Amino acid sequence: MWLCSQLGFFSIAHKDTDTFHIRARCREDLDQLAKAAGTGSSVASFKGSDYPWRILCRAEELPAFMQALTASIDYGNFKSAIASSPKQRSKLAAYHDIHHRMVEWQQEHTPS
Repeated sequence: MWLCSQLGFFSIAHKDTDTFHIRARCREDLDQLAKAAGTGSSVASFKGSDYPWRILCRAEELPAFMQALTASIDYGNFKSAIASSPKQRSKLAAYHDIHHRMVEWQQEHTPS
């Protein structure tokens, strides 16, 4: 699952029966998420992988992270919120690209 949020860009994968990997391309995003979730989780380095920073958590810990992401939604327009966020502004062009590609997909797959 990809999550674009005011706390950062994350990918969450269920790697085995007991462990979720909350992955990010920059450590600061995971540090911010861990702080917001209040779990005390540590960020691990996975250098050389496509997501070099990760928090490993058990299924029962995942809701705290999801609640932190939910609590961060305090805006009416996501891209405007990112544009005004000094910590996330550098991702704005990438989010615009994702948005544009999904609009293209929608136009190609919507019956006329």
